[in-house]
Amino acid sequence: MPKVSVIIPTFNRSKYVSKAVDSVLRQSFKDFEVIVVDDGSTDATRQAFEYYSSKINYIYQVNAGVSAARNTGIQSAKGEWLAFLDSDDEWHPEYLSTQMLRVGVTPGIRMQTTDCSFIEHDGQIKSYFTMNRAMVELNGRDYYIPKEPFSIVLKHSPWQVGSTIMRYDAVVKAGLFDTSIKISEDLDLMARVALQGQFGLIRESLVNIHRREEAIECLTQQAKNNPLQSRESDERLYQKLAGIGTLNPKQRGALNSQMSANRRAMGNLLRKQGRTTEAMDCYKRAFLMDHSIKSLGRCVLSWLQTGSKMLAGTL
Repeated sequence: MPKVSVIIPTFNRSKYVSKAVDSVLRQSFKDFEVIVVDDGSTDATRQAFEYYSSKINYIYQVNAGVSAARNTGIQSAKGEWLAFLDSDDEWHPEYLSTQMLRVGVTPGIRMQTTDCSFIEHDGQIKSYFTMNRAMVELNGRDYYIPKEPFSIVLKHSPWQVGSTIMRYDAVVKAGLFDTSIKISEDLDLMARVALQGQFGLIRESLVNIHRREEAIECLTQQAKNNPLQSRESDERLYQKLAGIGTLNPKQRGALNSQMSANRRAMGNLLRKQGRTTEAMDCYKRAFLMDHSIKSLGRCVLSWLQTGSKMLAGTL
């Protein structure tokens, strides 16, 4: 049985998927299997994999979305660890060896992620840990295991599942990817896996994450283009996590804080659209979720800004 099962979901990416697969096959760590799940591609994706027929397990399914494709890969996996890679991204040759070296000396770890290079459409490169502020947690260290993994996953979302490995049994226990969630589906699973044990952060950037101009908008771009829809989706995600009965007070407090911040952000977006009554309701619900002085100050400031705009509109 392989140590790692590499799962690559793909849909109409025949131009890029070979680079992703090649980056896996070039790994210095060799104890892995590759599972490619073609989620109903209508381009030349199937033909692109003919060259790799002896090196990968190719699965074709009717189009059902990236989460369903990843779940198909998980259900076919034989490895102790699961490693995910999107079909237009690439791993550095030492990615798996670095991941496995760390987990090999860290008993109880259930999930681990590395920094990655986020490459924009214009070629600009950014550190993902800088973008999501996870670099602050590392505080100059090469490796860090937070005391409260669930809180850290929530606090520093979004994450890149393509630079994250998870134990197979932890993912199965967590319940796989939720196919009803279309945005932040990686955050949802990572939060649930974080409830089961330690979470490691590796400072080194070992993955290239590309954002390309494509006919089908990626989920990240959808969130950017429709921020209110993205925030509403996150609200449903947080509500779902709130239904987990085993959350301890610290975990529930961290979740409430994130939910409050999300509701304030929704209020700000609604205010910009002139939907002031709905915005005020979001600010109220934000404070009811988190009664801290910090939360109160932010809500009052938002209320005052909204109220002044409403008053100006009547003059």
